Amino acid sequence: MSLLELANVSKEFELSGGTRVYALDDVSLSVDAGETLALIGESGSGKSTLGRLALRLIEPTRGSVRFQGTDVLSLRPPDLRRLRAKLQIIFQEPFESLNPRMRLADIIGEPLAIHRANMSPKDRQDRVAQVIEQVGLAPDMARRYPGELSGGQQQRVGIARAIVTAPSLVVLDEPTSSLDLSVRAQILQLLADLQAQLGMGYLFISHDIHTVRYVSDRIAVMYRGRVVETGPSGQVFADPQHPYTQALLAAALPVDPGEEMPPARLVGDPLSPTRLVRGCVLYGRCPVGEDRCAETEVRLTPVDDVRSVACVKPGTVVG
Repeated sequence: MSLLELANVSKEFELSGGTRVYALDDVSLSVDAGETLALIGESGSGKSTLGRLALRLIEPTRGSVRFQGTDVLSLRPPDLRRLRAKLQIIFQEPFESLNPRMRLADIIGEPLAIHRANMSPKDRQDRVAQVIEQVGLAPDMARRYPGELSGGQQQRVGIARAIVTAPSLVVLDEPTSSLDLSVRAQILQLLADLQAQLGMGYLFISHDIHTVRYVSDRIAVMYRGRVVETGPSGQVFADPQHPYTQALLAAALPVDPGEEMPPARLVGDPLSPTRLVRGCVLYGRCPVGEDRCAETEVRLTPVDDVRSVACVKPGTVVG
């Protein structure tokens, strides 16, 4: 049984005037204990919406969300509150997610006050001190305020707050995108070390191809509210099957500055998110697309035992 299972999840937002935005369209994915599933895709593809929906911070329009076999969407508020201790999130902008008027010890200890109300003040203090050390902060920082810390230190506080209740699943929403490169590498290593120690599952949301290659076990590629390719990260990077995945990898800056960049392969503009389409969401931009792609219902289909692609011509190399 998977740690987290999302089945046929869709999310629609209604704007003023009755216009509907189709943020997610029939998405299914799972995360296992101790695994990192990375969601990649350009801005507006639905990654953050999916992450918040997985934690029931927002409600889906359709579909189901199960955590350790429990139907999360059917839980009453008291039961959902208890479940929150096992489901945590780390945000993109660390400073904006920390209360500037609270000391670090209080920020990190707040989830314990909520979810471990019977814990004694001494035990809570000891647990906070333990987590501060786990994330690589000095003990004397417990008395400081967020504004006294660097961006990397602030994100370590956000990580400490997320793991203090010993969660089973953590959603990481672009957790390093606002950090310098050297600090980014340190935070990624910290997250990897904590996962190895604690066995947490990660849903890692990012648009940074190089980061995803470093941290992920599996990848789900998103475009216009749909997952268009999934598979083990090594295989997806070595042999992308979907034209969008190929274009996404081609558009990434190479690690070697002397390496020649391949041309980006997509043309035209993305479909409007206010339009719900039956066929392929990449139709009109795909260089190998055909007329049938516009009308044929294109959903994730297995191409082997571990990979699935939403394309009528999977594996076609575009150039």
